[in-house]
Amino acid sequence: GKVIKVMSSSTSSASPSFDILQIFMKDDGTFPNNEHYPTLIYKHAFHGSESEGRRLIVNKNEWTEPWVWGIFSYHHYHTKAWELLICVCGSASIQLGGDDGPTVKIDKGDLVLIPPGVAHKQLEEGGGFSLLG
Repeated sequence: GKVIKVMSSSTSSASPSFDILQIFMKDDGTFPNNEHYPTLIYKHAFHGSESEGRRLIVNKNEWTEPWVWGIFSYHHYHTKAWELLICVCGSASIQLGGDDGPTVKIDKGDLVLIPPGVAHKQLEEGGGFSLLG
């Protein structure tokens, strides 16, 4: 996979700046991944509580009611669905794209958007890692 890091800066103090990681993943022969849409990781973009995260996902964006949990410890992907994850506690190392794919660290406050087809699994976690997803 190719990892591109983009720095987003704000011109207004009302909207904070944060880093956005874009990770493009090609089919690795086992998992389809998605070379057309990147996995997006917004570092430290969410500063609310778990209940505020639920409201943000459901009320403002019309997603279904989120679960609170981690990520499976084996590679899996969703054939048609985008997956929106908000880290509300702790941190974890996540591998994307299959066994040869990059590993990224997800921390409290990170928002992750995974496109259909992109394999992902949790490698390790700490601090009571949990996501809204």
